[in-house]
Amino acid sequence: MTTIQLNNLWTYIQGMALKKKDREWLAGKLLEPTADDAKTAQQKAYVKESLYRALDEVERAKRGEHKMMTEEEFLEGLKKEGIG
Repeated sequence: MTTIQLNNLWTYIQGMALKKKDREWLAGKLLEPTADDAKTAQQKAYVKESLYRALDEVERAKRGEHKMMTEEEFLEGLKKEGIG
């Protein structure tokens, strides 16, 4: 939402005759995580874990403990998974 939309929403809410119980309910709904929040958190966790794993591979390759995949091998793997 834009700032103008948020300000309009706030003005609308202020114009309502809300009892304390109603305000508490509304506040709870606004703070309640949504399905999108959970999905975003899962995606962030996956990306973070993937990056840590990739950095670990690079570090192990620098020490000679791991052979890095070539670009061709990487692209071939994507094709096999139906991604590329």
